[in-house]
Amino acid sequence: MYEQRETFDFAPSSFFAAPPPAISDRIQRQPECRLLWAVLENAVDAYMKYATATNRRGKRLFREVVERIWRDDPTWLCSFVSICHILGVDPDYVRRGLRKWRETHSLPVLEEAA
Repeated sequence: MYEQRETFDFAPSSFFAAPPPAISDRIQRQPECRLLWAVLENAVDAYMKYATATNRRGKRLFREVVERIWRDDPTWLCSFVSICHILGVDPDYVRRGLRKWRETHSLPVLEEAA
């Protein structure tokens, strides 16, 4: 069901710029899937935008998007997990990709002054 693992490596920017062919076809044919793709893309964009936030608002928005992405709630149509399943995307694959992306883009930890 989740064939995108074999066709490309996860990079958030390239994943959403050029979705795998099966997903792209579904997005083109079904307006509902196009909307769900936009919701998924918005969540990933917000994650990437606020991952390195230093102000209170940015940190709050990052916490909210992390909660939305990592919550396993298949009962709500617009939950991250439901959207991924409808589109044929493995939610854990996207989560791992986002974790890996954050590890490479996080701010360096400053050493405390002696």
